[in-house]
Amino acid sequence: MTTAHMIQAVGVLALLVVLLLALVVVVLRLAALPLAGAALALDHTAAFVARPLPPMSVRAHQDGGSR
Repeated sequence: MTTAHMIQAVGVLALLVVLLLALVVVVLRLAALPLAGAALALDHTAAFVARPLPPMSVRAHQDGGSR
């Protein structure tokens, strides 16, 4: 095998590795979008659930609460 053949082979392999790496990055970024959306929805839900309760009215307190 001559030097020219080895350089061509290494060039093709390097190009294939770079293209594969770029494809992996694109796939991971596309997979991250729905996961980020789900995390944002969970964050908003947690903030909604953790909000403080409104104060109880004086009348409801005197009546023993609403039933």
